[in-house]
Amino acid sequence: MKLSKIILLFMIICAINPAFAFDIKNIKETTKSKLEKIKPFKKKTQEPKPKMVETRAEWETEAQNIPLSDREIKKEKPQVDTKKYNIPETRYIFERYNFPQGTKKLNIEDIKSKLYLRPYLVADSNCEYVAYPYYFYSPNTNQISSNFYVEKLDLSKTKKNRILDYNHTQDERFPIIEAGTKETYQDLFNGLTLVDWNKDSTKLLIKEQIGSTRNGVYKTYLYVHFIASDIENSYTIKLLDFDEAIKHYFIDWENKQIVKYRYDITPLGFSAENDNMIVALCHVFDNDGNKIFLGAWGYDLKNKQTILISKTNPSQNISINGLILKEIYD
Repeated sequence: MKLSKIILLFMIICAINPAFAFDIKNIKETTKSKLEKIKPFKKKTQEPKPKMVETRAEWETEAQNIPLSDREIKKEKPQVDTKKYNIPETRYIFERYNFPQGTKKLNIEDIKSKLYLRPYLVADSNCEYVAYPYYFYSPNTNQISSNFYVEKLDLSKTKKNRILDYNHTQDERFPIIEAGTKETYQDLFNGLTLVDWNKDSTKLLIKEQIGSTRNGVYKTYLYVHFIASDIENSYTIKLLDFDEAIKHYFIDWENKQIVKYRYDITPLGFSAENDNMIVALCHVFDNDGNKIFLGAWGYDLKNKQTILISKTNPSQNISINGLILKEIYD
C-alpha cells in the first residue's frame, strides 16, 4: 500500500513539469561554482619570536656572531645652526705696568677657592724676561704666602706669543724670593709684588708686604734683583739698610722714634733721572689711623746710600718700564 502511494506521487510530479528535476540540478551546479570562486578564510600564522639568551655563555657566543658594522654606534649628524653670530675678534696690546706709579695692587680674591694664584706676568721693556709672583693659601692656618720668579722668554717667537705661550709648569722653576712658604703661622700674610723694571732691564724692584689676613699690612720690605747676562748668575738683595737709615734719621735729626708708631714705605719705582736710584714714600700713622707724610726717600744702588729727596713733596719723576699684555675686543 505504501509503495503504491510513492509511485503515484512520483508520476504526478513528472506530469506537472518534466524539467523540474533538471532545474534543481542546475541550481546545485551554479551554487557550487560560485562557492569555488570564494577563497576560504585562512588563519594568520605568527612568526616565531627570537629566543632570548639565558646564560652568560650564550650571550658571549651570540656577541661573537654580531658583524662589526652592527656594533658601530651611529652618530646623528648635528643640526647646523643657520643663525649668524657676530663674535668679536680678540686682540692684545702691551700696556705699561707701573701706572700710576707705585699704586699697583694685586687682585687675589680667588686665592681661598683656588688655593694658588698667579696674578700677572710683567715683561721688561725689551720683552726678553718675565717677572711674576705665585701666591699660596693654607686653609688650616688661614695663611697666605708667596714666591717670586724671574724667567727668560723664548726670543724665537713674537713679543705677544712670548707672553701668551709662557707656561710656568713647563719647566722646573726656582723662585728668587720666598716669603712665608717655609713658615706656618695663623693668619700670616706674606705678599710679594713687582714694583717695576728699570730702563735698561737689568734690575727689578720688588716689595714684600707683611701683615695679617684679618687685620691688613703692617710692614713693607724692599728687594732689588740684578739680572746678569747669564741668568743663573743673577742675584737679589734685601734693602734692610734703607729702612734702618730712615729710622736713624728721625732719631738723630727729628728726635722721633718712629718705631714706636706704625709706619710704612710705599715704593714708587726707579727715578727717571737716575736709573740706579729707587724712590719710596714714607708715612706714619697716628692713633686715629691717619697717614702723616715723612718725606720722599731714595736709595742709590750704585753707591749704597739712602737720600732724603724731599720732606714735603710726594710727587716724584718716576720712569715706567715694565710691560703687561692686555686682552681687548674690537
